[in-house]
Amino acid sequence: MPSDTSGVGGKRPTRLQVRLLGAVEIILDGRRLRAFNSLRLQRFLGLIALRRDPQHRSRLAFELWPDSDEHQARTNLRKLLHDFRHSLPDIGEFVEIDNETVQWMPSGSSEVDVLKFQDAMAAGDFELAARLYSGDLLPACYDDWVLNERAKLRADAYGALVRLTGEAARRDDHKAAIRHAQRIVDLEPTDEAAVRIQMQAHLALGDRAAALRSYHRYAEVLERDLAVAPGEAIRAMYQQLRAGTLNRDEVQGKDLPVAESPFVGRDREWNQLIEAWNTARETGAHLLLVTGEPGIGKSRLALELGRRVRSEGHVVASARAYEAAGRLPWGPVVDLLRSDALRNHIDTLDTVWRAELARLLPELLDASRSSEWSQAGDSAQRHRLFDAVNRAIVVGDRPRLLIIDDLQWCDAETIELIGFVVRSGKTAPVLIVGTVRWEEIPQHHPLVGLVDALGHDQAVTIVPLDRLDEATTATLAARLRDEDTIDPELAARLWRETEGNPLFVIETLRAGISSGGSQAVLTPTMRAVLRARLGQLTDGARRLAEVAAVIGRPFSIGLMVSATKADERELVEHVDELWRRRIIREQGLTYDFSHDKLRAVALEMVSPARRRQLHRAVAEAIAVELHSDIDAASPQLAAHYDQAGMAEPAIDAYRVAGARAAAVSALEEAVTMFQRALALLADLPPSPDRDALELYIRIALGSPLVALDGYGSKGAHQLYERALSLCRKLHRPVDPPILRGLGLARLQGCRFDDCDELAHVLLDDDSHDPIAGTEGRYLLGVSAFWRGDLARARPYLDGAIEAYRVSHRDEHLSLYAQDPKAVCLVRLAWVELWAGDAGRADETARSALEIAVDLDHLMTLGYVITYAAIIAAESEDLARLAELLGDADRLWKRFSDRYLMVVLQALRGWLDVCGGSADGIEKIVRSVARSRTEGETLHLTYTLLLLARARGMLGELRQGRAAACEGLSWSHRCNQRYLEAELWRVDGELAYRSGETEAAAASLRSAVEIAGAQGAGWLELRALHSLASRFPDEALREQLGELLETIPSGHDLPAFRAAIGFLSDSG
Repeated sequence: MPSDTSGVGGKRPTRLQVRLLGAVEIILDGRRLRAFNSLRLQRFLGLIALRRDPQHRSRLAFELWPDSDEHQARTNLRKLLHDFRHSLPDIGEFVEIDNETVQWMPSGSSEVDVLKFQDAMAAGDFELAARLYSGDLLPACYDDWVLNERAKLRADAYGALVRLTGEAARRDDHKAAIRHAQRIVDLEPTDEAAVRIQMQAHLALGDRAAALRSYHRYAEVLERDLAVAPGEAIRAMYQQLRAGTLNRDEVQGKDLPVAESPFVGRDREWNQLIEAWNTARETGAHLLLVTGEPGIGKSRLALELGRRVRSEGHVVASARAYEAAGRLPWGPVVDLLRSDALRNHIDTLDTVWRAELARLLPELLDASRSSEWSQAGDSAQRHRLFDAVNRAIVVGDRPRLLIIDDLQWCDAETIELIGFVVRSGKTAPVLIVGTVRWEEIPQHHPLVGLVDALGHDQAVTIVPLDRLDEATTATLAARLRDEDTIDPELAARLWRETEGNPLFVIETLRAGISSGGSQAVLTPTMRAVLRARLGQLTDGARRLAEVAAVIGRPFSIGLMVSATKADERELVEHVDELWRRRIIREQGLTYDFSHDKLRAVALEMVSPARRRQLHRAVAEAIAVELHSDIDAASPQLAAHYDQAGMAEPAIDAYRVAGARAAAVSALEEAVTMFQRALALLADLPPSPDRDALELYIRIALGSPLVALDGYGSKGAHQLYERALSLCRKLHRPVDPPILRGLGLARLQGCRFDDCDELAHVLLDDDSHDPIAGTEGRYLLGVSAFWRGDLARARPYLDGAIEAYRVSHRDEHLSLYAQDPKAVCLVRLAWVELWAGDAGRADETARSALEIAVDLDHLMTLGYVITYAAIIAAESEDLARLAELLGDADRLWKRFSDRYLMVVLQALRGWLDVCGGSADGIEKIVRSVARSRTEGETLHLTYTLLLLARARGMLGELRQGRAAACEGLSWSHRCNQRYLEAELWRVDGELAYRSGETEAAAASLRSAVEIAGAQGAGWLELRALHSLASRFPDEALREQLGELLETIPSGHDLPAFRAAIGFLSDSG
C-alpha cells in the first residue's frame, strides 16, 4: 500500500474558509458545511471571530442570554458549543475552547474574510480591502452587535473605495477610477461625486458616449427611485459634456450627510409652498411633498408654513411617522385626529361617523361599549372608515393645513388615505404637506404609486431641497452667531467641513469652531459632531438620553420615571438639561429628540447588553403606563420585548399587533407582525404548546399574506404546507382555511386531482361548517372548468353561489381572502360563454364586478376584473376589454397577485396587437415566460394561446404554430383541457395559411370534435366556421347552420356575425 505523504502523521491538511460578508458560507476543504445555514451558528461564529481575543464563557453567556439567570445562560452556552463542535469538524484547529474561555485561533489553515478585510484596512491596503468586501456582514442577522459591526464595515468599505477612487483620479488612472467609482455607486446608487468621477474618467479616455451613459443611469435611478432630478452641479456638467465644452475639474470625495437647518436661503422653495397653499384654497385638496436628505430643512420649512397659515386664522394639524419601536398602523392619522385642531370638529360629527372613527380613537366609545374589531381586512368597512376620517379632516369651510413628517416611514394605509382625501376633496380647501426622504423609499413603496397617480391629475407638488451654497452657508453661520458677517477664513473652513450641510453648520458652530487650529469636534462626519455634543452632558442626562433613544419615539415624564425607576425631581432636572442643550424639544405633554440623527447617535453609544436591559425596562414601563389599552400599544411592546431578547412576551405582543393591524386593513403591517412572531417562535424549544401557537399565527397570517402576494406565491404555499404538517403533528383535524389554501396552491400548479381531494374534505364538512362547504364547491367548480368539464363545473359554481350567505362574508374575507359569490359568478360567466350563451355571460360577469366594486375588497376586485377581461377578450369585445384593463391599471399599484398580473399583461399585449401595434407581442412573450414559473403555471396555456393568435396576426405563422403546439402539449401533460379545442383551431388556421392543408384539416376537425364533446358551443362555433370556410362542404354548412340556431345570445359579437356572413355568402 502506498504511503500517505499529504500531511503530518498521514493526515492531510485541513483548510477552512469563512465568508461572513455577503452570502454566508463556511467551506471546509472545498465542501460547504450546511449546518452553518443556522443563524444561531452564524451569529456565534461571527461573534468569536470578530472579537479575536479570548472570550470568557460567563461574558458570552450574559451577552447572548441577558435575561436568563447565570445557571441557565451557561447551560444554553454549553448546548450551543456542543452544536458548534459537531458542526465544525477538526474544530480544535480553529477554535480554542476550555472551561473558562472561547477564542478564535487565526492560522494559516483558516481564512475569515471579515478579519482579512479589517487587517487590510488597518494596514492601509485599500485595494485588498475593496476586493474582500463582497457585501454586508451576516445579512440575515439583526442582533445589535451585528448591526453595529455591519455599519462600521460598510462605512470602512465606502471610505476605502472613496480613497481608491480619488487616488486613481489624481494619478490619471482612469480605468481604475471608473472601476472603483462603480463600486461606490453599487453601495450608494445616488452618490453624485462618484458619478462625476466616472463621467470625467470616461471623457479622459475619449469615450464620451460612456460618460453620457453614466449620467443617464444616474438620472434614471433618481427619477425611478426618488422622483427627483439630478443636482445643479452634475446637470451643468452634463450640459457641458453634451456641448463638448467640459473642462476636467478636481474630483471631490464623498459628500457629507445632511441635517436640519434654520430658515435661510429657501426663498424659491418658500414661494412654492405659498403657491401650493393658495392652489389648495382656490381649487381643492392638494398634496405637497418637501423632499431631501435627512435634516436638510424639510421639517423647518413645513413648520414655517404652519406658522403662517395659523397666523391667518386657519386650521393647522401636524403629526409624524416613526421608524423604530413598533410602527403603529394609522399612527399619523390617529395623531392628526387627536390634535386640538381637529378633535373639536370630530365631536360635531353624526354618531355613525364617530362610531366609525372609534376604530381608531377608542375614547370616542361610550363607557358601556367596547370596540369590536372586524376581521374583514378589505371590505366595505374600509371605505366607511376612509369616509369617516375624510369627514373629520375635510368637511367644513375653513381652509386646513395638515403636516405629516417622515412620510417614508408611514404605513401603507396612511399613504392610501392621503390619496383618498386628495381625490375626494376636489373642492375642499385642504393642503397636505409631507416631508419625505426619497433615498429611504424602496421602489415599490406605496408613496411612489400615489405620487404617480396624483401627478396625472396635477394634484401633487414636489419641492426638493438641496444643500446651501458657500455664500448662504456663511449667511447662516452669521445669523447663528448673531453677527452681520463672519470672518472669511472661518467661513471658508466651515464650508470645507460642512459642504453646505445645514445641520453640520448648526452643530459645528454649537460645538465650537475657530478660523485656525484643528479642534477635535470638527470631524468630517456628523456622527463625531453629535457624539461631541452628547459627550458634554452630565452622566445623569446622558443616561436619560440613552433611555430616550431606546424608546424610539416621544416620551412622557411618567413613562421615563417608570422605565428608569429614578426620582422624579432628579429626572426632571436631567430632562431640563437635555432641553436647554437642545438635545430634546417639547411636544405638548411629551418630549422628543430635536433631530432623528441625535437619537441614532445616542443609541449607538449604548452597549448591546445595556440596550437589551433598557428595552426590557421600557417594555415594562409601557405596559404599566398603557395598561388600560394595552392592545393598542402591542406594536411598541413587541418591538421592545423583541430587542430585549424576551421572546415569549414579544411573540404574544406581535400576535396581538398583527390581529389589530389586519382589523384596520393594515395588511403589510399585519404580515410583518405575524412573520416576526413566527421567527421568534422558531427559536423556542419544541413543545405541543409552541406548535399550537405557531399554527394559530400561521392561520391568522394566511389572509393578509394572500391578499398581498396571492395563493401562487412561494411564501403562501410554504405557509399552508407548514400549517398542514403542524395539524398532523398535533393530531388534530386540519383547519378549513389550510385545506382551501393548499387547494388553491395546487390548483395554480395544475395539480387538479390533488385540489379536488382537498375540496371534497371541505365539502364533507358542509353540515358542520357551511362556509367551508361553500369554499369547497368553489374549488371543485373551477377545477372542473380547467379540465374542460363544463357539465361538472356549472353545478358546483351554482351550488357555491346558492350556499353563500351575506352574514358569512366577513369570515370568508378574513380566513379565505376573497368573496366567493363575486368570484364564483365571474367564473360561472366563463362557463356560460364557453357553453355558447355570450349575452348571459356578459350579464353574469357584470353582476360579479358590481358586487366586487361595492365590496371594495382588493383580492376579490382584482380577481373579478381579471376574469371579466378574459371573457371580454374571448367574446372579441375589444372596447369592453380596454375598459376593464383601464380598471386594472388603476388597481395595479395596490395589487400584487403575481399570476393575475401575468394574465393582465398578456391581455394588454393582445389588445395592442389587435390595435395594430406589433410591440404588444413582447408583453405576451414576457407573460408566457413568467407563466412557466413552477407552481404558478395555471395560465401558461392561456398566455400561449394569446401568443399563437398574435403571431398569426403578425404573419409569424411558424412561431404561432410553435406556441399553439406547446399549449396543446401542456394541456395534455397536466389535463388542463379548457382551451384544447381553441388551440387546435388556431393551429389549423395557421397551418392552412402556411399551405399545410392536410395538417390544417386534421387540426380543425379535432377542434370541432373536442368542443362538441365538452359542450362548448362557443368554441364549436368558431371551430366549425373555420373548418367549413377553409374546406367547403355542404354537410359542414348544414352543421354550422344547425349550431347557430342553438346559440341563444351574443348574436352581435364578431364570431357569430362572421359565421352568419359565411353562410349567406356561400349560399
